[in-house]
Amino acid sequence: MSLISLAFLLFFIILCIVYYLVEGKHQWKVLLIGSIVFYAFAGLFCLVFISISVVITWFFMRKPDKPHLLITLAINLGILIAFRYSIYFGIHDLIIPLGISFYTFMTLGYALDCYDGKIKPCTNPFHYALYIFYFPQITQGPIGTWQNMMPALLTPHAFDPENIKEGGYRIIKGCFKKLVIAGRLSFYVDTVFSSPGGFGGLTLITAVFFYAIELYADFSGYMDIACGISRMLGIKLAENFNRPYFSRNIPEYWRRWHITLNEWFTAHLFMPAVTSKWNKKAAKAFGKLFPKAKKGTLRTILPLILVWITTGIWHGAEAVYIGWGVYFAVIMLLSFCTASYMKTLKVRIHWNDENVWIRIFQTLRTFIIVCIGEVMFRAETLPDAFTIYHTIFTNTRINGSAIAAALTPFGNGNQAAASIIIVGLLILGLFMTELQQELHPDRVLKHRYFIAGALLTVTILFGMAGQSNFMYQSF
Repeated sequence: MSLISLAFLLFFIILCIVYYLVEGKHQWKVLLIGSIVFYAFAGLFCLVFISISVVITWFFMRKPDKPHLLITLAINLGILIAFRYSIYFGIHDLIIPLGISFYTFMTLGYALDCYDGKIKPCTNPFHYALYIFYFPQITQGPIGTWQNMMPALLTPHAFDPENIKEGGYRIIKGCFKKLVIAGRLSFYVDTVFSSPGGFGGLTLITAVFFYAIELYADFSGYMDIACGISRMLGIKLAENFNRPYFSRNIPEYWRRWHITLNEWFTAHLFMPAVTSKWNKKAAKAFGKLFPKAKKGTLRTILPLILVWITTGIWHGAEAVYIGWGVYFAVIMLLSFCTASYMKTLKVRIHWNDENVWIRIFQTLRTFIIVCIGEVMFRAETLPDAFTIYHTIFTNTRINGSAIAAALTPFGNGNQAAASIIIVGLLILGLFMTELQQELHPDRVLKHRYFIAGALLTVTILFGMAGQSNFMYQSF
């Protein structure tokens, strides 16, 4: 059941009515029952495996010793690997449980936090079940932590019109991003990436740019809708995006994109790897090869590679995802290893990071680096990605015929011209809204209801009906 379907709208209205009519101490039970019903629409097959994960994790982590932790990790990771990578075991067309990557990370995070003593094991299995099943976040995140989510989930919430208004604003903004921006761009992107060898460099550059916007609009649009739905229930979810395309370097970009996933990897993979004995030994070995390098830099080399390879594999075992992970591992390593040298160089040449033109340059540079990596993320195969790179760097022309060819995925003649004008204006509108939020958040907050009305009008006029699936549901 998609969050932007009529079925979900009916489900949510009924849930809200019951939620606010019952006594506050019983509201969490309404959420649990409603969340299970929501997930059951994905199929009883999916419901069985998430239930196994919930029961196993809660049962074994009541006593969070090492054997119980290993059993919990093995079962949850085993289920994830069996479904996500079944094709490599010769099993095809296996139904993957909805949101398995996201709820598995939540179960693993809970187990690891219990083992590390950061949280106390949950004594009530139904409380733990609500933490995993909570319906706004189960399909695509955000990946909430036990310590941040459970107080809000178990606290009684009185009906508050302000929550309804703020939640409604986020939902409208999310629907605009998904149905208008992502919906309008998806046809062009799908057409070009399905057969990249048949298009010229300018068309491929346009498709790569459109895909970067589509991916952001689709994924952050879902997060806006999920956060808005949860806000209407009086519960604030963790933010997952912070206008990442305004980042001025790649480390900043990854602090602002898919925030909760990056926080999960930092807490449960990167930091443990940095402080591990094997990494300290490796850092000493690197120190002999690079005697002038800082110890902190040497200790980040292998953990960064580990995190990014794992991130790529988390998205899928296909070569394109592994290549994407390797690409950003290299970029991040270069960024960390050259940070001190760049700082010294900037002082010598009187480089002012606050200069507006330098800020624009840094932002565009970061966006281009991201787009280069996203080619592998979107391409169907690694050879397709290399075809795109090769064509862009060897066959890009900017002339009348190349521009006309770049318009053909939109159609012919007036249809193509109208489509590119509409898409251009919509992307410009999204950019200006995001820019104002970046530079003047108070101004946007003051006029958010006017903005919501404008976005709703545009969504009704230009929204693509039938766009019910979100891109990250496949992960």
